Amino acid sequence: MSSTSPNLQKAIDLASKAAQEDKAGNYEEALQLYQHAVQYFLHVVKYEAQGDKAKQSIRAKCTEYLDRAEKLKEYLKNKEKKAQKPVKEGQPSPADEKGVSYMKVRTFSIKHRLQT
Repeated sequence: MSSTSPNLQKAIDLASKAAQEDKAGNYEEALQLYQHAVQYFLHVVKYEAQGDKAKQSIRAKCTEYLDRAEKLKEYLKNKEKKAQKPVKEGQPSPADEKGVSYMKVRTFSIKHRLQT
């Protein structure tokens, strides 16, 4: 019987919870959980996973979770835009705020780590 490291188990638990929240329509919560799960999985790949097959399997799951997180992020962004009042010309839109840019950079950074 192989034992699962605490970090791998935490990643699996977070991913399972993310899928549950996603299925229940709690997309903001699912997005956060997917992102946290990927962080744990990447830690496992870098410091704990033994063997290329295990690492490749984890990377494939991370790619799936990141793709789903991107779709949720886009959905939430579009939903937010529809709920907002139009912005006057010359004023920055809320989508131009730092947070959106940070999330794009963060997702790119995580995807880049998966490839290395």
